[in-house]
Amino acid sequence: MEMKNKSLSVGGRDKWHLEWRYQMMKKRLLFIVLALLLLFSISACGEGASKKEIELDLDTIAETLCASGYFSDVMERVDSISVSDLLLLNEDRVEASPEDLVDSRYYGVTAGVTANQFILLEGTDAEAAERLEEALNTYVEDQKLGFESYFPEQAARFDNPIIERQGKYLLLAIGDDREPLADLCSRLINGETE
Repeated sequence: MEMKNKSLSVGGRDKWHLEWRYQMMKKRLLFIVLALLLLFSISACGEGASKKEIELDLDTIAETLCASGYFSDVMERVDSISVSDLLLLNEDRVEASPEDLVDSRYYGVTAGVTANQFILLEGTDAEAAERLEEALNTYVEDQKLGFESYFPEQAARFDNPIIERQGKYLLLAIGDDREPLADLCSRLINGETE
């Protein structure tokens, strides 16, 4: 007597084959979920590392810039002018307010008439620094207009000012030999010291 194999068949497939496929599909899905979790955790770690805020010493940066040789005139700290007033932070022309500014340094030429100057700003946070950058751009436009009538060669130096921003810090510089000065400013605002 011949025995026939009695396996259950569903839609032409054996039950054990369907169970095996179901288990394989679950394993693949688990593998995909674990891979996605790993990717998200790696990207989250990378974001945390890149968002690490640097702390800059404005006095050290100012001393380095003054000693750099990229300003043909003697640069002096000008304390008689409030940087808040200089950048019009009390006026409606700019979005930034005095509350956005934590600390600042303004160095310029006190004897002679040149555009050489630099301004260092520390905002309360990165958003405040963004508003302060807009105020710096307005300041540059105003300075250019002020120089155009009497000293057009100096006004032209405001066409391509150096403005660097890193986190909550900003640096505006107008000096001699623009490209090397721009390189120095970039390194200083990123926390590199000479």
